[in-house]
Amino acid sequence: MTRPAASRRQFLRTASLAGAVGLAGCGGDGGDGGDGGVTGDEYPTIDEWLTETELGGADDTYDGSFVDQRDSDSVTVDVGAEGNGGAFAYAPPALVVATGTEIRWNWTGEGNPHNVEALPEEQLGESDYEFSSGEAEGGSGVKYTRTLDEAGILLYHCEPHFSLGMKGGIAVE
Repeated sequence: MTRPAASRRQFLRTASLAGAVGLAGCGGDGGDGGDGGVTGDEYPTIDEWLTETELGGADDTYDGSFVDQRDSDSVTVDVGAEGNGGAFAYAPPALVVATGTEIRWNWTGEGNPHNVEALPEEQLGESDYEFSSGEAEGGSGVKYTRTLDEAGILLYHCEPHFSLGMKGGIAVE
């Protein structure tokens, strides 16, 4: 019987589990926290975009850490989450995903209207993706979906709330 070749995602899941099992009890941090998660230090362009850029405001919901979703086939980002002086944030603001991951931006119905724009010329010129969900829309239940098929970085923002810091960043590996 011939088995199909393992997908990249299956390989990453197996490798992550093996690494976690192999390192269990070897953290050496004395139990003081330090989960070894992904940080902005690993993705300085996204970190700059969310904190120190002169383009738009800084995102006050970003704490320097990324939500690691490399083992997920799809990820939902809330549009209109609490932050930046109201419901003017994406949650989570920073992600790391594997190539082929579907991102679903889902409007909360708060802080309307919103949109999702990845426009490199307006975003440090370093985003590897370019798209727009269209004109800003209000209400809950609005959705925009995009599959990230290429490794790189995605910088995005909400056009009406750009100056407030409504920004997001995704590292695609």
